[in-house]
Amino acid sequence: MKYSLLVNNMNYIKKPYLPKRKAKLFISDVPIDGSITIRSAAISCMPKSMKHHADLGICIISEKKAVCPEETLEYYKSALREYGIDIIKGKSKLKGNYPHDCAYNVGVAGKWFFANEKVIDRELHNCLCENGYEFIPVKQGYAKCSMCAIDENSLITSDTGIFRACEKKGIDALLVSNDDIKLEGFENGFFGGCCGFDGENLLVNGNAKTLKDYKSIEKFLTERGFGIISLNSGAIVDIGSIIPLMTT
Repeated sequence: MKYSLLVNNMNYIKKPYLPKRKAKLFISDVPIDGSITIRSAAISCMPKSMKHHADLGICIISEKKAVCPEETLEYYKSALREYGIDIIKGKSKLKGNYPHDCAYNVGVAGKWFFANEKVIDRELHNCLCENGYEFIPVKQGYAKCSMCAIDENSLITSDTGIFRACEKKGIDALLVSNDDIKLEGFENGFFGGCCGFDGENLLVNGNAKTLKDYKSIEKFLTERGFGIISLNSGAIVDIGSIIPLMTT
């Protein structure tokens, strides 16, 4: 009964990470007002500041399917069962250091997915290809951390390699800096890791106006009919992405 009531009042997102209406259900390490927020799984092998980074422990591949490593599998199976989302087990085990921490950190955007072909989990790679996505290989292992899809042909990225790959494919991309994004224990975090798209606005974990490229980001979003919302008034912190799952 609980499952049917929840799903009957919400809609699945046809293109992962790109809701067409305002998202109501998220995976996130911070709460989102007015929404149902499932806290991201704890990954014991990761450094403290990355332990709950959703983009390291799950990748959404279709409206009702996701791929997870063994370390987060049972958590997400349990947390997402009532929403009718199936979890596929990946082949790569996670470790707390690069490149063994980012096998599932894949940037899905529109009909493409961005990843370092040397580190992406093979099961995830195969699932994405089977679902009709085109693979765009990049050097960046933390592809999802480094980008946020805005619509089916637009994304914002802090990685030069991803930006150049977008130029070649005709994808509209905005290149931004990571300079103002914090991640404890590291020089900086990643742009994609501090935000997520809810179908109407870019949600930023912190005061978005403190971002070095705030004006450019705001313009990029406005041109596409979207806005930007600060989830709090603090510093911008990389929390491992905000992942939308279902809409109103």
